[in-house]
Amino acid sequence: MSENPIEPGRIVRTRAGRDKGRYFVVVDVLDDEYVRIVDGELRKLARPKRKKRKHLDPTKDVHEGLRCKIEQGARIFDAEVRSCLKNMGYLPKAQRGPKEG
Repeated sequence: MSENPIEPGRIVRTRAGRDKGRYFVVVDVLDDEYVRIVDGELRKLARPKRKKRKHLDPTKDVHEGLRCKIEQGARIFDAEVRSCLKNMGYLPKAQRGPKEG
């Protein structure tokens, strides 16, 4: 079992697929194999990405505010998700600056 369980509100990094290397917030755990993730930018709450757990690397960070809202069934907004990722230092891959080398 992983040190950091994949749960609602957890920040995860994708390690497979066209979105490889991007950071997302888990918004729903579907079953033992799949979760739904959003970043509020490319993957919005209206159309969350269904992703296999084995294709995700959980970080140590859980955004408690989002986690509580998700568990209570309260409405969250894409702007909140974007703000959460930005404030916690997880910028989208495209916004990290030019490649070195």
